[in-house]
Amino acid sequence: MAQKLDSPAVLKATNVQSGDMASVDVDAGGSGNRLLSKRSIHELVAQIDPSEKLDPEVEDALIDIAEDFVESVATFACSLAKHRKSSILEAKDVLLHAERSWNITLPGFSGDEIKLYKKPHVNDIHRERLTLIKKSMASESNAKGSAAQAAANQKNQTPKPPATGSP
Repeated sequence: MAQKLDSPAVLKATNVQSGDMASVDVDAGGSGNRLLSKRSIHELVAQIDPSEKLDPEVEDALIDIAEDFVESVATFACSLAKHRKSSILEAKDVLLHAERSWNITLPGFSGDEIKLYKKPHVNDIHRERLTLIKKSMASESNAKGSAAQAAANQKNQTPKPPATGSP
């Protein structure tokens, strides 16, 4: 998974980052040298459901999404390697971006050092339940505390002498 930063793939990713799409098509050798072909998409769909057919627009959209994903991962991973002041792109660079940005774990690669720093995902519904529980516990403790305080006040209060005088 080691690749020098001045290789054609990295140069292509940096050209995409700078917005120079024409040079990417020239570097890639035109549209015939795409990352994912329509044939491979047909094979993937046939694995799921052999009778399923895709519209040509859907095929093109899937190819574009796959290429954008790979370009995004490559660009970000190269910038991470550059940030580490390394001239070699390592698996941990790709893993970090895939796990943090896309929530994708790659089997066979150890991302243990990445997972140590990952924030736990808390569901909004779970968060609301926790706040309701905290509120109910606080109101119960306040009610118990005020009831105990009222009972203590009653015990400590001395009865007032009856009023002497008639109305």
